[in-house]
Amino acid sequence: MKALIVDDEQHVREAIRMLVDWEAYGIVEILEASDGNAAIEAITQAGPEIIFTDMMMPGVGGCELLTWIQANAPCSKTVVISGHDDFQLVRHSMTTGGIDYILKPIDPYELDKAVLQAVTLWKEELVTRREQQSRNIEINAIKPIYWEKIFTELIQHSDKEGKKLSDIRREFPDLAAADRCHCSVISLSELSPSMADKYNSHRDLLFFSLTNISNEFLQASGSARSGLAFRCWSSEDEIVLLQWDRLAHLYEQANSLNEAFQNTLGARLDIGISTVRAFPQEVHHAYREARAALQQRNVTASPSRLYTFGDSSDAIAPEERNVIADIQQYIEANYNTDLTLQHIASTFYLSREYVSRRFKQKTGVNLSEYLEQLRIENAKLYLTDHDIKISQIASMVGYQDDKYFSRVFKKLTGCTPKEYRHSHKK
Repeated sequence: MKALIVDDEQHVREAIRMLVDWEAYGIVEILEASDGNAAIEAITQAGPEIIFTDMMMPGVGGCELLTWIQANAPCSKTVVISGHDDFQLVRHSMTTGGIDYILKPIDPYELDKAVLQAVTLWKEELVTRREQQSRNIEINAIKPIYWEKIFTELIQHSDKEGKKLSDIRREFPDLAAADRCHCSVISLSELSPSMADKYNSHRDLLFFSLTNISNEFLQASGSARSGLAFRCWSSEDEIVLLQWDRLAHLYEQANSLNEAFQNTLGARLDIGISTVRAFPQEVHHAYREARAALQQRNVTASPSRLYTFGDSSDAIAPEERNVIADIQQYIEANYNTDLTLQHIASTFYLSREYVSRRFKQKTGVNLSEYLEQLRIENAKLYLTDHDIKISQIASMVGYQDDKYFSRVFKKLTGCTPKEYRHSHKK
């Protein structure tokens, strides 16, 4: 242990040195400072455990020094030795962590008692700090495993009661305001021969390396965390990336991550990429989509080893096929509003390209054609009521321009709305 004596009078410093049996307390080095500035420098460089200080010194005085020690060296124990019996000084000493206030001239008994108290308290706190440090090490070792379990449960089952989500948001405040998410699944089931040989007996090390690289990627450039990578408990060969921010250009991000794997570990990995989904309601759907995308390995090989959900009909899980039916129902309920492909894609948290492609595959017509047909079929019903003006009918089925409505109507039926009405008189 080290002690620092701070006093602007040399004979006081020498007296304190002589009056204490330092070795008996395990103090092997005695430092001196003649003012607060010199004391701060000594504390910063040497870190003494016990500090004795005067209160009235030129420059930085005792009050300022005690305040500085409390903020910058809180584990040190301070004893004030002062020639001023002033309540405000005593009070400041106590409120900034001082353990005793001894008046000059120094009473050897009082000084020895103060040293014993300071050393004893410092040692007791050292034991407490070490125990806490040990507990923190244990907690930090267990914490990743705990969160792997919690996030695995979250992506597999909807959290209707919000218990898991509440815990997650306390630990990950960046996730608190998230309303959208996406999942990527990194598969280790088909490693390259070189990687398989290298990590055959070190599987845990491979998982550790991949999750670390992925988490660094998700917190790039010192910005806020945009997601979390974790080992999936329900699979021996999966790492999941749950991302809730920076959701643009997901394919390009996955490609950059695979380049990081190539540069660090010497190989790329298969990555399944979901669409963007509502969070937290559809996080389990995003996970299933990412897994479904990996099924494309059985259909087509991708040089990039990236597989995006929806790129192959064989990759669509049965429960996900209903999304087009849901879109059809949505259009039927809202056909008379200003519906666009972008609006529908955003409403269902899907990409425009995916909606357009899958809708045509499922229905045989483009989404815009489907919407036109639906509007015109409803217009036909309204036209049988001769009390409703054609311009009103155009607006009722979603057309603000009645002339444009007439052109679309004729294109699909071969006659104008007026001609159709005339031929369907009651």
